[in-house]
Amino acid sequence: MRAARGILLLLTGFVVATVPSPGAAADTGCTLVGTVGTPEIGVGNSTAGFETMLRAEADLPAQVLFRTSTESFNRRWSFAARHGHIFVKEAAVQGDWRALPLPGCMAGRIRGVSADDDEVMAVDLDGRFFTMDHALSAPRDWNWSTRFGTPLWTGPGNALPAGTLDWTWSVLSPNEDHVWRDTAGNDHPVGGAKVSHVFALTDAGARIRYIDPWLPIDHSYEMATPENGRFRATALSTSGSTSLVINNAGDLYTRLFDFDISGADKVFFRYSYADQRGRPEAPDMLAERVDPATAAIQLPAPTWTRQPAIPGESTNRISIHKTGIGSDARELRVEGVDANRTGYWTKPLTAPAWTFVPTGQPLIGTPTSGSSEPVDTTIPLSPYSFSGQSAADWTASVAHFDPANSPTPLRLTFADGTHLTLTLHTVDGLRQTPQLPGITTQPRHFDGTIEVPPDILNSPAAQPSPIRNFLESTLGSAKFTDTPVIVTESEFRIPALNLALGRTS
Repeated sequence: MRAARGILLLLTGFVVATVPSPGAAADTGCTLVGTVGTPEIGVGNSTAGFETMLRAEADLPAQVLFRTSTESFNRRWSFAARHGHIFVKEAAVQGDWRALPLPGCMAGRIRGVSADDDEVMAVDLDGRFFTMDHALSAPRDWNWSTRFGTPLWTGPGNALPAGTLDWTWSVLSPNEDHVWRDTAGNDHPVGGAKVSHVFALTDAGARIRYIDPWLPIDHSYEMATPENGRFRATALSTSGSTSLVINNAGDLYTRLFDFDISGADKVFFRYSYADQRGRPEAPDMLAERVDPATAAIQLPAPTWTRQPAIPGESTNRISIHKTGIGSDARELRVEGVDANRTGYWTKPLTAPAWTFVPTGQPLIGTPTSGSSEPVDTTIPLSPYSFSGQSAADWTASVAHFDPANSPTPLRLTFADGTHLTLTLHTVDGLRQTPQLPGITTQPRHFDGTIEVPPDILNSPAAQPSPIRNFLESTLGSAKFTDTPVIVTESEFRIPALNLALGRTS
């Protein structure tokens, strides 16, 4: 979330856990406050503090070419996790790795690291999160925090979900990205508090959970995988809220998505399902929020884009990183082979074709089959289907509802047998208390919007009278009708329709 970061300064009291100097006494405490989530100090070219770090003795590559969960980079620094420790070097320099001094509760326990923008996420042997701030500045400014979660990124911490197959850290920022582009083609300013997420590939690659440090300490928020959730990914990489996934066959998809882009943060942003194409872009975040003459954020959020097939051999070792201003400024990389040379396939996010960069390095990823198989039929459809009758004697049904997949068809059947299928958009709304993952006995609240198909809305006189009457009396002839949607494992409620559906499967 892009809430006001200044409040956090008051809550933290400027207490930081700075990178200790080599040889410093071990810090046995495991509560590190740090500066992450507070106003940025700006970036520079200084390397002050790097020269004091001990030269690394671990076996490390001359360059880090892929952002993975054990090796990563931003535009200034490269990081690697080895043997419980983190090593760092200048990204533009060949080699010259140094051992990054760590607080005592981290030293010797780190199993993964991921850098994006000016932040670095490390996880320990228990999957616990440690966030390093100022990663585009000099090492003397780096510091660690265990804070994570509500309120305002001051929570006691979080960790990777159980069964995480792959994970990545993502930061969308005003300093590096400036803007992001919605599906109407409008650019929107990135808020001052940035958007920082852990994206975790779970459930044997069938689900992606995202964990926002401003949100409750749980694993409830999700981003659906491609093909309506029936894509089984083997690897995930995200940078600046743009995710790249691959499956065993080598099918590749990308998606721009985070909590704010999803439509969930109505406190700070203005969203609309109405067509925003051609509307003027707001000059700043405040104007966008309060000026209805400017373009709102277009909903639904961007969906997955299938990327061109790799024109040769590839593995599932993938990477995405920022290359400039705007959400389209991303480079994709896929490890592979061309003409018996090892290296990687690369292209800008929106480019139509891949090029090959030979490296001569041994392949690390798992080879893909090369046969296009994006839909994995072994992933079952959601078991949550609901049906019920309204007071007006028409019935409604929702089949295979999945909290990560939107929209969902809402099918109405009137007394005379006439059918009407509406589109029910759902956004997993803003919460400040923990929510269990998935659909459970705990009510899950969504921001819902009912959409009438254009062909129905634009020809009311041609519709059967039950449909015509429903559109006029219940929806007020509107194309979009906002409504809460409350779901448990036994009930599906749509208050705007005064409707409570019972579980049918």
